[in-house]
Amino acid sequence: MKLYEKESLFWFGLHKIAKDDPELKYHITTQKELINDLYPLAYFGVIQYTLYRGISISEVPLEETNEYVKYIIDNIDEIYKIKYRFVKEKPKKINFNDKEICSLCEEIIGRLFIPFMNEYAFKKVSNAINMNGAYIRESLLCYEYDINHKSDDGKVKTSVLYPFLFTLNLIKIFDKKGLYNRILKTYRKDELIRKYKAGRDWKQKEVEYLQESYELLNNDEEWSLFLSNFSSSKWDIFDMNERFKALFQLTKITTILMKDEITAVTMLSDGEEVFEMLKNYLPMYIDYDRYIDEEGKNISDLKEKDVLIFSPFTQRNVNLHLLFPYIESKNERHIECDFNKLRAIVFIFLKSYSKVRTLLLTHEYLPKIIDILIEGKKKIFCDILSIFEEVKDHKYKRLIDFENFTEDLFFLTEEQISNALNKECYSLKEFMQIPAFIKMGKIVTFNLALKNYTARTFDYNLFELLKYLLIVFGPHPLDHTIQTKENIENFYKKFENFVRLYEEAKNNSDILEITNELQTALELPLKLLNWKKD
Repeated sequence: MKLYEKESLFWFGLHKIAKDDPELKYHITTQKELINDLYPLAYFGVIQYTLYRGISISEVPLEETNEYVKYIIDNIDEIYKIKYRFVKEKPKKINFNDKEICSLCEEIIGRLFIPFMNEYAFKKVSNAINMNGAYIRESLLCYEYDINHKSDDGKVKTSVLYPFLFTLNLIKIFDKKGLYNRILKTYRKDELIRKYKAGRDWKQKEVEYLQESYELLNNDEEWSLFLSNFSSSKWDIFDMNERFKALFQLTKITTILMKDEITAVTMLSDGEEVFEMLKNYLPMYIDYDRYIDEEGKNISDLKEKDVLIFSPFTQRNVNLHLLFPYIESKNERHIECDFNKLRAIVFIFLKSYSKVRTLLLTHEYLPKIIDILIEGKKKIFCDILSIFEEVKDHKYKRLIDFENFTEDLFFLTEEQISNALNKECYSLKEFMQIPAFIKMGKIVTFNLALKNYTARTFDYNLFELLKYLLIVFGPHPLDHTIQTKENIENFYKKFENFVRLYEEAKNNSDILEITNELQTALELPLKLLNWKKD
């Protein structure tokens, strides 16, 4: 169990669920490692259970708790295998052969985790609609596989929702401006026909299933007519069902691009199952422009469509609905903050985080398409964030897989912050020995690089941005707080000094190696520090 996990906001939330139940409080106190390892599996298990049942849920019904628990326990090995299949640092496997441990896990999932999820993991559409892009991207990762079905060779199949979510993300459905042109560039007819003929052999049922799509590709007039569905003149007047129909037809064509990664494209059937499982999400996924404008302001009431949906984010370490009461519980000890700005930085982070993860995933499937995207933002993705590397002209390779691009990269521990506050540093080399300063530089950089409105949101003020990042990514101990006014101001003064030393040393050829190393962490904070508003 990592140190930042011991100091997570998660424990504050679990204690709120346990309330006055001494048995649950005892488990939270004595079974931290078990709880920490079990929760991600239980969360993923709920997602897999919805695939198993083919349902969309607005809560885990209390009367069905035992069914959910049994499913998760019965399938825990497969859940673990898929959840951590490419993760380098896997958590320790829980020994479910031990009857006492198995019984304890059943109790923790049923009495603690499911009430926690019901309280904190289900969000109203109206509260999540501004996060529609992040929800689509993170859902894409959550629903990549369906453990309930295996192909003939024994491999786990991709889920029925995956190609549709993949399509929504690929065309950036959450950004209506330029939708038609993006589809035009991504779905090149000649490339699709070539892809259809290459790779694995289609099964006869797949050939029949894709016959209409293939004929569409071979008819210029029909193809142009189909693409026109996504032009603003048509798209704006389509109702949600018509939009879904057009997108589902496009999804069938997407499966040609994903041919070698999908066992049988016929799983999509007529789209009815996809619609049923996503129906609560569709108003914010494909119909959002009827409810919010380009700036995210409400323009229409969702009414009966404003239902609860299950968040694709685990709500464990980054959770606004826990962070607000946590801050309030610390009274005047916690630095004052604007909850709107706190909400803003959480949204910025989750949008950026999900964007990078899906970019890494999509690059596995469609490297040529993503390479073009990276080419336009090479400085950000290669020089600043160091998640891609150019191996030859206009061709890139991933330096990390999405499974290993996790929240671990962002959280600071109490020990790290205390070390930074207690040490006096007078040179770059001394600052570089303090992990908290380098890490904070990278956290600031990440949030500035991927959302161009981050600086504006925090009034181009480095202190303001750092303050809210420390509130979100700093430790959240139960009995005290690290985020005091004094601590944050002192941390900032030292961080600013670090950035200024970097600025002075940038043109010093004697320490060029050091400044080049620091560029990825400090260049953007320096630009913000020196920002001159008009």
